Amino acid sequence: MKTTLGEIAAFLGARLQGDAECVIEGVAELKSATPSSLSFLANPKYAPLLASSQAGALLVGEKDAAKAAGKNLIVSPNPYRDFARVVAQYFDKREHPQGLHPTASVHPTAKVAPSASLGAFCVVEAGASVGERSVLYAFSYAGPNSKIGADCLIYPYASLMENCLLGDRVILQPGAVIGADGFGFAPDPPQGYVKIPQIGNVVVEDDVEIQANACVDRGALGSTVVGKGSKLDNFVHIAHNVKIGRHSVFAAQAGISGSTVVGNWVTFAGQSAAGGHLNIGDQAIITGQAGAGKDVPAKAMVSGSPAQPTLEHHRGLAELNKLPELKRRVKELERRLAELENKGGA
Repeated sequence: MKTTLGEIAAFLGARLQGDAECVIEGVAELKSATPSSLSFLANPKYAPLLASSQAGALLVGEKDAAKAAGKNLIVSPNPYRDFARVVAQYFDKREHPQGLHPTASVHPTAKVAPSASLGAFCVVEAGASVGERSVLYAFSYAGPNSKIGADCLIYPYASLMENCLLGDRVILQPGAVIGADGFGFAPDPPQGYVKIPQIGNVVVEDDVEIQANACVDRGALGSTVVGKGSKLDNFVHIAHNVKIGRHSVFAAQAGISGSTVVGNWVTFAGQSAAGGHLNIGDQAIITGQAGAGKDVPAKAMVSGSPAQPTLEHHRGLAELNKLPELKRRVKELERRLAELENKGGA
């Protein structure tokens, strides 16, 4: 799709600096952009590329505009967000399945909105509902009495199990599983374990995205909740009866144990985790591979396993790095002490 820089600036409500008639045909990274591309700068690490970029126009923040003098610019208070808006508006033209594929299986008691689309071999079970303009791709599954809101995208092999609920504009990427049984087993030695029936559900609120092969377990009793606007990366695991607040993010392979409460705008970095029955406060950050074994206060940043305040963790690592030198000094002191003892006994 072709558009002009002036049209893009007007759409964003951002300041244009340069040729409003510059034709933009696509978007690209700074290094690979061409004179018909729009690129952007959000990470200062890539600022040195501004001068050499061949992009026809750049989307930058106010503080970086001077570094790109002489180039066509759109100056934004949030370049990363606005670049995403431009891509979604003009250049993300992926087509979704349309209509009802003849191989889709819809139970007679299910309710599918007229504007919804169902791909090949997807299944909508008894009592389930699919909202307006939602799209179920091939081989996706909506279990009995489940609910899919409006404008949702359910990609291939994603599963929404019985009685589980999706709000509006929810995205389930391929292989996501919402509402499988939680990990509940009562020890019964010496026979083994007795499975605890998981009779709750999962409630996923509006504007949540759950990416490939992530799993959100149903509550044993009551609901597991993923709050409005939260995002789960690939291979994230949310255990039964966890409650996640609004706009929290979980990077790949993060895991939350059962019945933990996660606040709003919390960040779990890659491979981080929290134990069960904890409270993770609003805006807390759990850094990569950290393991929270106790409550984390609001706005705290914790690192390591067991997790501790990040500054303390870094100080501890710095001291740990001094151990080889300390070991050498101790050996030297032991040698000198032995010499003194030998002289005294002579």
